[in-house]
Amino acid sequence: MKILLILFCLTAGTTAYTSAFPPDTTRQATTGVADSLHYLLPQVTVRAKPAQETGKISTLPMEEVGRGFLLRNNSTGFVQTLASLPGVSSMNIGAGFSKPVIRGLGFNRVAVVDRGIVQQNQQWGADHGLEIDQYDVDNVRLHKGPMSLFYGSDAMGGVIEILPPRLPENDLFWGDATLMGKSNNNLLGTSVMASLKRGNFFYRGRATVQSYADFRIPADTIDYLSWKMPVYGRRMKNTAGREVNLSFSAAYMGEKFESRLHLSDIYGKNGYFPGAHGMPSLSRLVPDGSLRNVEMPYATSNHFKWILNNRWRLSPGAAIDLDLGFQQNLREEMSPFHTHYGNQQPPVDDGDLELRFRLKTYSANVRLLLDEEKRWSKTFGFSAEAQHNRVGGYSFLLPDFERYSGGAFWLNRVEVTEHFLLMGGIRFDAGRLRVEEYYDDVLAEYLILQGVAMEEAGFYALRSAALRSSYGDLSGSAGFAWMPSAHHTLKMNVGKSFRYPGVNELASNGLHHGAFRHEQGNSALQPEKGYQLDMDYRFRGEQFRLALNPFLGWFSNYIYLEPTGSWSILPHAGQIYRYRQAEAWMTGGEALVEWLPTERWHLSSALEYVYNQNSRDHYPLPFSPPTVITTDVTYTGDGRGALTQYILQLEHRGVMAQDRIAKNESRTPGTSLWNLSAHLHWRINGRQVVVDFQIDNLFDRAFLNHLSFYRRLNAPEPGRNGQVIVRFPF
Repeated sequence: MKILLILFCLTAGTTAYTSAFPPDTTRQATTGVADSLHYLLPQVTVRAKPAQETGKISTLPMEEVGRGFLLRNNSTGFVQTLASLPGVSSMNIGAGFSKPVIRGLGFNRVAVVDRGIVQQNQQWGADHGLEIDQYDVDNVRLHKGPMSLFYGSDAMGGVIEILPPRLPENDLFWGDATLMGKSNNNLLGTSVMASLKRGNFFYRGRATVQSYADFRIPADTIDYLSWKMPVYGRRMKNTAGREVNLSFSAAYMGEKFESRLHLSDIYGKNGYFPGAHGMPSLSRLVPDGSLRNVEMPYATSNHFKWILNNRWRLSPGAAIDLDLGFQQNLREEMSPFHTHYGNQQPPVDDGDLELRFRLKTYSANVRLLLDEEKRWSKTFGFSAEAQHNRVGGYSFLLPDFERYSGGAFWLNRVEVTEHFLLMGGIRFDAGRLRVEEYYDDVLAEYLILQGVAMEEAGFYALRSAALRSSYGDLSGSAGFAWMPSAHHTLKMNVGKSFRYPGVNELASNGLHHGAFRHEQGNSALQPEKGYQLDMDYRFRGEQFRLALNPFLGWFSNYIYLEPTGSWSILPHAGQIYRYRQAEAWMTGGEALVEWLPTERWHLSSALEYVYNQNSRDHYPLPFSPPTVITTDVTYTGDGRGALTQYILQLEHRGVMAQDRIAKNESRTPGTSLWNLSAHLHWRINGRQVVVDFQIDNLFDRAFLNHLSFYRRLNAPEPGRNGQVIVRFPF
């Protein structure tokens, strides 16, 4: 059951900052064994805290979901799966990939943390997905609100925290094979995992392979700047793709020392609809006889990562954590050589390579945890990160850059009484950024030949000026958690966060093909600063449950892209958009109501609402998600014979029209969507085989996602999609 699997209890205060060794909760011990050990193993024992220790511990709003939730709500990608949680939205580009948006904040304002290390890819791009294998994720914590105290810059809107798997106490070999198929884009895939626990050692490997075809939409035409383009067979041509994901983990779990190593290599190749990168010829839209081939334009991404987590236990209440990480993100966008200047010649090598970004990131986190067993516990921490990005291709979008940053924080947790907790901390971050100059001689020559003055031609040809920038900023958080009874929990937290401007915001100057505009950075931008108040009230009765999560936030230097009203002199570049800053505020929240009239029936309804505004011109902020009301009816029944249990669910998702839009955004009409699912447990040879059936968009409604990359083409989201996922344990 979707909503029931949202964890009600809170995370431990000193582990609010990611640790690779989170304490297990009672929920994991009772129902989460199936989640964390992949459905369902022979009887095992996991480490767990008593029930009375699990609810009293943090002032930060947080939800936790396990592997069961992720598989039952499985969608096209990891982010789209999490979008079933209230407050989380998915910024999509077709059925290929997506990126997270929390309460209307996305891009570099939401951090994804994998086993203590912040995921670093090209997350500034709307068409850049999140390179995470969702089948390799066991447990996820979702933090909504400012989290700079724990993660520094880029955590203003919230954090998606991927936790390592919880291990059994007894020696065991286990694994599973997952088969998946989806009807809309003819997806076929498999994911195989094998794990071994022997004494103090643990090993796990996983391989996931997926292939999908062009996705189907409930429309025969789409729009491009008032031009009608046909969609033959209702298939978005060249939106097929494939993924190959590999991972390996090893761990040593001793009494005084623990160490975990995780390696992963995520590869994906995704085609772009020909109209996504400019006006295509009608001949390029005609079917080519294959739904699975990927032609230009397309993008490939390869994210390699290793993470090493270590813990030394100094005493029963003290420990030192050390996290080390390395990531290399390589993204290449391929398109037949084309130029907007007549004098540009094709490159000798890699003639079809339009853009290349190679980002390397080195990370380190150190934490000292003191007096964990006492009423007043402390955590001291330090983090450091070094990045460098190298670019290539016959087009230009971003320059080479290097960034170095570090931060130190201090967190206090005081258990005033058994039912009342105070928690607060402060952090200081500092960093330096170096951006390399890029002067486009070919463009300068072209503009001068077109009669442009030399000075103006030089301005446009300087695609990126050399930039040396440094920053330092304080962030903090303070709040309380009160549990007057077993039925009620009230939390309140106020936090200050910050975000350093990205290189695209500081140094871009040129045509952004995917956005159909000329974008100019602003080297005078200051770090964003945000202040937010969060409240979390929960009531949990035997038959009725309620959760309320209102928030109020204010930004002193919100960065946004604004149309200038001036047209670029670059060919086919359109209007100039420039990054600017202004005060902004936002409010809203989430509400969840659950009713369990009997042991078998479960009804729930969730509301998501965001209201924001740019205080400079009184426009809403871009990419603001619409109001959503989701209602579920779930029935759990006992099976017969080999069928031991089944869960049936009918979901209605009402999406309101989004009429509050930023400059140059289009209004999005509302829609009403129905989804149907069945979750079946089969007992075969003493093992539990799990089969999930799901039909999304049951009535094949045509609707627009306000956060979709393809919305500017008036292309609706994928139509009806049936999927089946089968999991075989061994």
